[in-house]
Amino acid sequence: MMFCWSQFLNVARFLKAQAEEGALPPEAAYRCSISRAYYAAFGYSLRYAKDTMGYAPRNTGADHKLIREFYQSQGKPDIKRKLLRLHQWRKDADYNEPVYNLESNLKDSLKVADEIIKSLDK
Repeated sequence: MMFCWSQFLNVARFLKAQAEEGALPPEAAYRCSISRAYYAAFGYSLRYAKDTMGYAPRNTGADHKLIREFYQSQGKPDIKRKLLRLHQWRKDADYNEPVYNLESNLKDSLKVADEIIKSLDK
């Protein structure tokens, strides 16, 4: 059975809600949410490109950059731009201390990931 990458977006929203309810430490939950939002969009866009556009992933870390370049080459610069922004927010959340604008990055990550998934669903 194939994994449904968009489900990571549900996990991201769940973590955010749990933090807002006080069930999880906010910073940890927000950082995880940003990461899951990125992987929802990345995984979904990678699978979509592979299944419908002939993209051949390398199945290495290089795919994070190569998939963006692929969408650019296919006349979808908005997907490239959004994936790049999500990737930057994800790297900040996963590696940086402190993360400035964590809450707004989370809000934007959820929105942008949702936009990518919906635009490919059309």
